[in-house]
Amino acid sequence: MKEKDVFKTEFALMKEAKERAIYNEYNELMKQPGAMVSGVSQYLSEKHSYYRHGTIPVIVKRVEKRLKEEGKL
Repeated sequence: MKEKDVFKTEFALMKEAKERAIYNEYNELMKQPGAMVSGVSQYLSEKHSYYRHGTIPVIVKRVEKRLKEEGKL
């Protein structure tokens, strides 16, 4: 566990893990020929029970920002 994670709740850590899984799945789906952001977002929103399709791009940006801060992207 990283030093930063010591101050996070278990819920926050679980949320970050779920968002990272969505981010990874999003990137895999976007590699498919002809994949469109709107279609992939709709699919992932329904799969992960998000009401708004716009939530997925927000999650992707949030995870990318987190990875850049950690120096992993």
